[in-house]
Amino acid sequence: MKGTITGHLSVEIERVGTRSEGPEYYIKPTDDYRDRWEIIHVRKQTHRWEEDSNLQNCMNKEVEILADIIETRTSITLDYFEVKEKE
Repeated sequence: MKGTITGHLSVEIERVGTRSEGPEYYIKPTDDYRDRWEIIHVRKQTHRWEEDSNLQNCMNKEVEILADIIETRTSITLDYFEVKEKE
């Protein structure tokens, strides 16, 4: 399902000590999704070990993400198309 999620974008370094060590991006929702999810994984459009420049430019900021929202009962993931700073 396509949709927009608004929230605070952050990054964590994961898989430390492996060849695929790298950043993973998360959004803490500030819209209706905050009632169901504390944090949401945002899939990057690069290899596991690389930074995603589109997401990296918006780090630690309030953003709007247009994405395919993949939501099940136990998890949610975003395959993003566009990221922009919230005005």
